[in-house]
Amino acid sequence: MRALVVGNGAREHALAWKLLQSPKLEKLYLWGANDGFSDLGEVVEADSFEHLAGICIEKKIDIVIVGPEKPLADGLADVLSGHGVICIGANKYWAQLESSKVFAKDFCVRHSINTAKYEIIKDQNILPNLGYPLVLKADGLCAGKGVSIAEDEIQAQKTIQEYLDGKFGDASKTIVAEEFLSGQEFSLISLFDGETLLPFVCARDFKKLQNGDKGPNTGGMGAFCPVALTDEQKDKLDIFVDKLKSGLLKEKAGFVGVIYSGLIWAKDDFYLLEFNMRFGDPETQALMMHLESDILEVFELCAKKRLKEVVLSWKKGYSGCLTIATQGYPYDYPKEIPIKNISSEVEVFYAGVLKNPTLKSFGGRVLSFCATGDNPYAKIYKAAAELEFEKKYYRTDINIC
Repeated sequence: MRALVVGNGAREHALAWKLLQSPKLEKLYLWGANDGFSDLGEVVEADSFEHLAGICIEKKIDIVIVGPEKPLADGLADVLSGHGVICIGANKYWAQLESSKVFAKDFCVRHSINTAKYEIIKDQNILPNLGYPLVLKADGLCAGKGVSIAEDEIQAQKTIQEYLDGKFGDASKTIVAEEFLSGQEFSLISLFDGETLLPFVCARDFKKLQNGDKGPNTGGMGAFCPVALTDEQKDKLDIFVDKLKSGLLKEKAGFVGVIYSGLIWAKDDFYLLEFNMRFGDPETQALMMHLESDILEVFELCAKKRLKEVVLSWKKGYSGCLTIATQGYPYDYPKEIPIKNISSEVEVFYAGVLKNPTLKSFGGRVLSFCATGDNPYAKIYKAAAELEFEKKYYRTDINIC
């Protein structure tokens, strides 16, 4: 098979790395790959979705795997499928489960999926009546940064005004205000073929910038899998998956792709915090490290609506991922800082880098350091300490929990 990966970050690097392990792979293509992994396949240049579809037909590409959310929200899967190109990624309509928090909340209500109490805000003079702390979410896509916690009314008013004034452009012109839920968070990534919903093992993401889960939200500072579940949690997770599958089937969601459920264990049950319609970053890095199964074969069966035949197999122990960021992230940060002495003891997936000709930083999140074993973070933190990168920043408290 010929496969193409869309996207430029560490998540896409991890997907490409895993695809290359498949005996079914004839050739790998990449659209948008950064300098850190562009040598893993043939890089294609396309200036539109239509152009990319033409390239897929010309090069006889069998399957396209979409990493980031924006191309899906903009309709890439619709264009590709319209040209007969198989795409692992939701169509534009169902991508709204991620691109619109309001759409996602309404879906949960329709199908009795537990989610935090919420109110929709479009007027800065109307404050929600949900108590404090209060969660405020921009309705649209904000690269993982459109969520704020307001501790009191003054902070809530300030955040609401910033959002409605366009802090995230049109994405924050509508706000979802939610009651604050406290508890352990879980990332459940599943494949859907229009008939079967196939969950991967649960992962845990660390979204806050600073140790102790403090500071601003980020795209993710690390992740590990699998997360240990109690018998009660396993039962409740099965109920959640059944409700999600039932809702998708009732609404005739015919897409082939990924659905990520961001869950929190609160009030003795799972509550849905958010849907994403693609592989999470950095959870994907940990999951691809941990997966024994041939991911290309899984994608092929998904595209053929044969997911019910798949039984995923996993490595023993745990797989962990640590994000190496640039000081200043998620706000302003310097670029083109030299990077040296990357350890061979960890698997490295490149996020924001340049090679011209030596390796330099070019993003807020720069590297993902990953390892597998009973104690993967021992190797990971040793490698992080040895890394020569003057502006490096990473959390020091991420571990299996």
